[in-house]
Amino acid sequence: MPQPLRQLTIKSRYVRLVLEGRKRSTIRLGNLAVNSKYVKVVSSGRPIAIVRVDSVVHKKVKDLTDEDAVYDGFRGLPELFRELRSIYGDFTLEDEITIIRFSLVRTLVPGGYDGLRGRPRRPRGGPQ
Repeated sequence: MPQPLRQLTIKSRYVRLVLEGRKRSTIRLGNLAVNSKYVKVVSSGRPIAIVRVDSVVHKKVKDLTDEDAVYDGFRGLPELFRELRSIYGDFTLEDEITIIRFSLVRTLVPGGYDGLRGRPRRPRGGPQ
């Protein structure tokens, strides 16, 4: 039975990609259910955005494509597989994955976000 997904938690290095619309999906190991059309995206314990879930696809790791990798913000499958291994450890080509494609609806961080430092970005020319 699929486990329900209530929010998307992402690494801080991907925040900017989500907010700029260059990361439009996430690939999760396992069979997850998304019960809501809108989901909160969280990084480092802070909400950063609301996204609309456009599609949810379940497939095996062996069926991933370069297109899947690009939607997830990677250049191709080798880069995606390196990242998946760093997150999940070892997995097999027969393991089930869930691909959640989404569109940015609203940014929840006023003034932008510096995903590399993990804190709100100060406007240029403003007080330091």
